[in-house]
Amino acid sequence: MAIKRLSATDATWLSLESPEMPMHVAFLMEFHCPEGDAEGFVRRWRARHAAPFTAPPPWNLAPVRGRLAESLALVREVDEVDPADHIRQWLLPAGTGHEELVELVTRIHGEQLDLDKPPWELHFVTGQSEDRFAAVLKTHHSLLDGVSLVRVITGGLSPDAQARDLPPFFTVGPETGPDRARGIRSLLAAVRGFFAVLSGVAGAARDALRRKAGQETAQQTYRQPPSVLDGPITGARDLSLRRYRLSEIKRLARAADCTVNDLVLYLVATALRGYLADHAALPERPLTAGVPTDLRDGDQRVGTRAGLMFTALATDVEDPVRRLAAVKDAIDAAKRHMGAMSPGAVIGYGLATTFPWVFALLLGIRSAPSSHPMGISNIPGPRDALFWDGARLDAMYPISLLMHGNALNFTCFGYRDELFLGVLGAAGKLPPIEHLTAAMDAALGELDGLLAPATAVGQD
Repeated sequence: MAIKRLSATDATWLSLESPEMPMHVAFLMEFHCPEGDAEGFVRRWRARHAAPFTAPPPWNLAPVRGRLAESLALVREVDEVDPADHIRQWLLPAGTGHEELVELVTRIHGEQLDLDKPPWELHFVTGQSEDRFAAVLKTHHSLLDGVSLVRVITGGLSPDAQARDLPPFFTVGPETGPDRARGIRSLLAAVRGFFAVLSGVAGAARDALRRKAGQETAQQTYRQPPSVLDGPITGARDLSLRRYRLSEIKRLARAADCTVNDLVLYLVATALRGYLADHAALPERPLTAGVPTDLRDGDQRVGTRAGLMFTALATDVEDPVRRLAAVKDAIDAAKRHMGAMSPGAVIGYGLATTFPWVFALLLGIRSAPSSHPMGISNIPGPRDALFWDGARLDAMYPISLLMHGNALNFTCFGYRDELFLGVLGAAGKLPPIEHLTAAMDAALGELDGLLAPATAVGQD
């Protein structure tokens, strides 16, 4: 049995695990079976994969229990994985709709993973329709983040509708990345990486001193006003899902001279204004958000390999045109700041910036100020249709995680010509999240109207 040690970032995700803060991420996938036998598809697939099997990392990695092992963030490779420990099936009544599916998925996502085994689960949902089924794949964030989870899922699917007997998701491991040089070159690379992280830590320390002195910084950390997003949460979750036409989002982004990510930030900011004003309290100063940025650059190793930008959302700006400009200016400043750093420095900056908050959580201080009150991320996906042994993937919704002081998360995923949005909130603490996604729908319609002259010119 091989024993491994997690990276500092992945160790943090593992150490934060608690009933109030389950540290896993998931995707809800909806499939269409052309033969009209969704129940039979799932039954046959489960029968083919019912026996224990040997799995690659991360699917075979289980945390080593015990105070010392947990403090060292040790994981062990298990010899065999038993599907009975990880694969479940749920049956919904025929004719029930998407709302009932989301309710079930919310319940599934709220359950902690078993850390005595490799922490991942695959849930099938059947019964709603003869030709459709859903699958929820959830994994602990210490093993896979959203980007690496997408790569693993798509590695278990095929663009060929006729392909059969595809390898299951849990037999597909991320690539190990480019072959590392041995000996002195490997040592030098490790030293360079250490000093890169250290430079990021130093940069975060300088920015902390600037904040304390009342000076402006490109990264908007620990600057959020008091709001309903602050403070402790429970393990209860509220999930709302949306799907938008990606070509329409791109059309509006071109008209606004911004990126799709910028436009998503604007929609979140605008929706939050209405949501908080109508159902809670809208702060006078702008809310802020953490925006992950993928740093793999082709490296598909297990675990987390992402940096974190911190931006202001201009929720204090009433005029929508000025709000869009302010959102764009804030994220552009954060991008320029991070763009001047190496990937290692970006990771070091994020670790050092969030350390006071995370360390307080590890000490059990649930009301400690957070570096940012919400996360907003956008994960790119394939543009061509994918199939699972002939079943067509029609929808793929991302579902992230929450923490004390970080009670709201927006995650987007692009697949084919659609942008799938998963909004997760702390149930009982926040007003119903469906109000928030409805406000995003309204914000998109409003922006389309504001930019109508520009889009019309662009179409000539």
